[in-house]
Amino acid sequence: MSDRLATTIGGMRLRNPVICASGEPVMTEAGIRAALRAGAAGVIAKSVNERPEAAAQLDRADYVELDAAGVPAAHGVSLFNRSGLAQRDASEWFAAIAAIDQEAALDGQFVAASIVLAGADGAVVLAAMARRVGLRVFELNVGAPHASEATPGAITQETDPARLTELVALVRAATDGMQLWVKLTGLASNLPALAAAAQQGGADAVCMMGRFMAMVPDLETFAPVLGTSAAYGGGWALPIVCRFLALSRRVVGEGFPLLGTNGVRSGGDVARMALAGASATELCSVVMHEGFGGLTRVIAELDALLVARRVRFAELVGRAADALGGYGEQAETPGRWRDFVPPETIA
Repeated sequence: MSDRLATTIGGMRLRNPVICASGEPVMTEAGIRAALRAGAAGVIAKSVNERPEAAAQLDRADYVELDAAGVPAAHGVSLFNRSGLAQRDASEWFAAIAAIDQEAALDGQFVAASIVLAGADGAVVLAAMARRVGLRVFELNVGAPHASEATPGAITQETDPARLTELVALVRAATDGMQLWVKLTGLASNLPALAAAAQQGGADAVCMMGRFMAMVPDLETFAPVLGTSAAYGGGWALPIVCRFLALSRRVVGEGFPLLGTNGVRSGGDVARMALAGASATELCSVVMHEGFGGLTRVIAELDALLVARRVRFAELVGRAADALGGYGEQAETPGRWRDFVPPETIA
């Protein structure tokens, strides 16, 4: 394992900070193995929960790539989609990925179970199930963007800090001895408070932030693209995620691991999230766009950047976040605004 790329999440040492996030590419054992072969430090296997409606939603899933202007394109830069959960029995699925996790451990990698929250009782049952089959990492996703459009009760978002602390504490009790990571929504403005709430409940790390819900009108048909609202992410989201990482780091402290997701498309993007406070990143859209080789490319680009800058990845974590100042701390530059308006404004 290269010390240059190595990082640590909640006591777990990772060979690099690139994790393949939960999504359709890793909805099969073959996909998980492909992500591991591509060099990812780990894989968050496709999510399940206890509600059949959430799995049935996959039969109505649809996907489109959008260009920078938000127009459907064959090779777009953003993924716009509605999705559902894996249609696998949870106990069978967890046993299957636990077997791969045992193999992955020999190469310093991991495979994690993931659930998209439907309810606290189900989360506890599934967490205990993951622990019984020997999985080492459990990701509790309380921020899936599709919650507002799914069948009522199939998927739930949690945006109340007090309730989140209680939920995480329940799941923590069911996952004793495992890594417990909590994934937060991008559809809330109180992410630092939610990160602190997850920390207080006993999470080992927090991942932020889920994609946004959007509606894209089609100028050809005058109808909504895909006919519905859908989850929307892309490179444009990375600066937003970086800000919330930095603000959350101030609340949870520099010793508590944060993971960044949404907008990572290159090794430079991984470095930017690290500078904002992320000890690792989760990527899925890049795999949807270009296949599992996208993970290999991102890792190689990050390694080249670290070599060029003569730093280790761990030395990047939080450096920009810790230098983030407020407006009132900046030097005065009277008249600076004049450089950014048309000449007629000041004629």
